[in-house]
Amino acid sequence: MSDAARLRVALPDGSTLEVEPGTTAGTALAAWQPAHAPEFLAALWDGHPIDLARSLESDGHLAPLTFADRQGREILEHSSAHLVAKGLTETIPDAKPTHGPPTEDGFFYDFDVRPLTPEDLDSVRARMAEAIRARETFRRREVSKEEARRIFATNPYKLRYIADAPEGEPVSIYDTGSFTDLCRGPHVPDTGWLAGIHVLGFSSIAPDSSGGPSLQRIRGIGFPTRRELDAYLKLRSEAEARDHRAIGTRQDLFFFVDEAPGCPVWMPRGMVLIRELERYVMEHLKDAGYVEIRTPLLFARSIYETSGHWDHYRENMFLSVVDDREFGWKPMNCPGSMLVFRARARSYRELPMRLAEFAPLHRNELSGTLSGLTRVREMVQDDAHIFVTEEQVESEIRVLLEWIRQAFTTFRLAWSYELSTRPEKFLGDPVQWDRAEAILGSLLKESGVEYKVSPGEGAFYGPKIDIHIRDSLGRPWQTGTIQLDYQIPARFGLQYQGPDGQLHTPIVIHRTILGTWERFLGVFIEHCAGRFPPWLAPVQVRVLPVTEPQAEGARGLAEELAAVGIRVEVAGTEDSLSKRVRAAELDRVPYVAVIGEREVSEGTVSVRIRGTKESRSVSRAEFLTHVVDRVRRREFDP
Repeated sequence: MSDAARLRVALPDGSTLEVEPGTTAGTALAAWQPAHAPEFLAALWDGHPIDLARSLESDGHLAPLTFADRQGREILEHSSAHLVAKGLTETIPDAKPTHGPPTEDGFFYDFDVRPLTPEDLDSVRARMAEAIRARETFRRREVSKEEARRIFATNPYKLRYIADAPEGEPVSIYDTGSFTDLCRGPHVPDTGWLAGIHVLGFSSIAPDSSGGPSLQRIRGIGFPTRRELDAYLKLRSEAEARDHRAIGTRQDLFFFVDEAPGCPVWMPRGMVLIRELERYVMEHLKDAGYVEIRTPLLFARSIYETSGHWDHYRENMFLSVVDDREFGWKPMNCPGSMLVFRARARSYRELPMRLAEFAPLHRNELSGTLSGLTRVREMVQDDAHIFVTEEQVESEIRVLLEWIRQAFTTFRLAWSYELSTRPEKFLGDPVQWDRAEAILGSLLKESGVEYKVSPGEGAFYGPKIDIHIRDSLGRPWQTGTIQLDYQIPARFGLQYQGPDGQLHTPIVIHRTILGTWERFLGVFIEHCAGRFPPWLAPVQVRVLPVTEPQAEGARGLAEELAAVGIRVEVAGTEDSLSKRVRAAELDRVPYVAVIGEREVSEGTVSVRIRGTKESRSVSRAEFLTHVVDRVRRREFDP
């Protein structure tokens, strides 16, 4: 074959590989990095995920996907869900698979099937183990809609998906051994990749609003190796003791009700946490020149059509009809901020304009993905939109990167960044996108921080830097984000008068630092196991009179503490002192102050600091000074 007929494949390190047409992605990547080939579970072709077995038929950009990549992890989890479906349909042949997506903490697959039993699950696990040993291939086929309807004629759920597929385009399906499923893919090469799969359990899912039958959901987690699974299971056992949902109930912080799925109910002590986070963030906003706004929770459809969310995010929105008009509950604050900027004529002298908004947002997350505070339907972000000129972009983002460093250092959280680039469906000019991505990449390199690139994972209106934190158990969580947007301000017709007297379109930086209060607190509760830093603790000091005669002295100390802004409560004397001390330890109160007869007469207090077994006697003045200083400086430990 002549060199002219060969394909040029651009690789992540900037090199180019020449291959013959029809060469598979896996073969090309193995030729590029043979030592790492066993880690590649799928590939990115011009930013789109594909199977390693997919043939290359044109020039393009090729990159590997591994389990370390978010997209790679999701592919392995989704392949694991297919394996579960295979195991169940072999165990119960009349079971009808519905859908099985990856989630942030594993995967699930829902089935229209009789109620499952533990014995069914044992059989499913055995079937899965057989398939893993056999290394059955995930083989992709494309068929017509008519052929797809014939294959899935007895499964109304799959027929519904087929009906929604574009007319005239093929439908992709995957065969795994004897099991066939409707799926866009991609998948791992074969079931041998799923040696680290673990089925966590099953549950019943209530019928949806259409009145269909209740479903049986099987949940699981997948890893490439058994060693990684064992490490996860050990971590999971440790995490169970830190489960924020259990701590939230035990410390009376929040709870959930079936009548409002995914919407936490915050108790008074939980609201203390939220208000302290708000105060912490607001101090920064004041110093950095932000102003606060509030925009409606409900906007007409036309606003979301202008912003692009109607076409790109509608399935995640809650919709309402009012006065024969269609409205959407806002899933993010950016459309409202655009309206604030557009409310009057603007000058370059007003830029940067930094608008902060703390308003409830609503997102129609799938019921199967809801998970305590870390995945909710109602949330509040430490959100802001910064309107800048082209010349102000870099300096503004440098400030944000420094604020991230300060914030997560305060909370003793390790963090890293993910640069997410242009997705398949995007707004605007690719050249503009390339410039925005280059700016963000350059600033990350300049800062010297750890980051990775995730092709195709940007927002539909611009590339972004996502912030990932790691808790005390090493688990990664995505929280804040910095997004560079040239598109939405132009769609809203935003303009400012520049120093040249001409009108220009501003650029918008969308940013959150801690992210949503809900997710951040869910992660942070587990990070510190409910042992909040003194400045954040709902109850900072608990005063314990030894007996009732010392109750007045205990109340006097509490009044002194409250007068200087310390959150304090006095425990009654109904229980023994040792029992009350133990209760304070279980409640993770930073300071326990015991007032006995001697303390009253000497004007002292016997203090036990959380995490210690010994008490020490100090003057009241010394105790107040210590507590106020630790709280004022936002120290992590008492």
